[in-house]
Amino acid sequence: MNPGFLCWILICISLILLASGWKRTLLRDIPDPAIVLFFVGWCALGRLQLPLTGYGQANGIVLLLAVVVAAVWARQRTALAGLHAVSFGLFLASVYYLLKHLGEVDPFFLPYRSGTGTSCVLGLIAALLVRRPQDQIACISFAMLVGSALYAIVHRERYGVSFGGLTFQDDWWMAIFAVRLLSVAGETAAGTVRDASKSLANRWKGLKK
Repeated sequence: MNPGFLCWILICISLILLASGWKRTLLRDIPDPAIVLFFVGWCALGRLQLPLTGYGQANGIVLLLAVVVAAVWARQRTALAGLHAVSFGLFLASVYYLLKHLGEVDPFFLPYRSGTGTSCVLGLIAALLVRRPQDQIACISFAMLVGSALYAIVHRERYGVSFGGLTFQDDWWMAIFAVRLLSVAGETAAGTVRDASKSLANRWKGLKK
């Protein structure tokens, strides 16, 4: 599949899910205007190329994701919570850089292709350690921006610098889909187990009486 196709397929799936009533489940606590502005910004900035003096170019998506990260982290309840978010984002960035590098060194290290496998791993880690959807999105966006910037700078002599291009966009959407689907699945499973345990406890109390 050519770079960029997966991104737009996932965008279309996202719009269908949000329009059919899944917004409260997938993106709870995120205002509707913010979601609309994000999709409009993605479509508007996706074709914008910004020159990086002496390095290469960056896609306008980089600006959009930077704004998302700044907006979410500015609303953290305490300075300690913000520091924790930054430290976790840097941890994810190091994981992203390592897996991306290993995936290109050994094509069989991750299935299908390194970017997709790496995105799924990031989504799994974020789903396990972060609860709020907006925090998950901000941490993954920050991690992929920092990790991609580091990778582009380290390998600029081989590939040049193309920051936030179509491949990056594919990987970002795959990571967001992974973290939200895994989070929803985990929450559903936990709720099912909790309800079953309560039912068994009530039955046990009834038998003891």
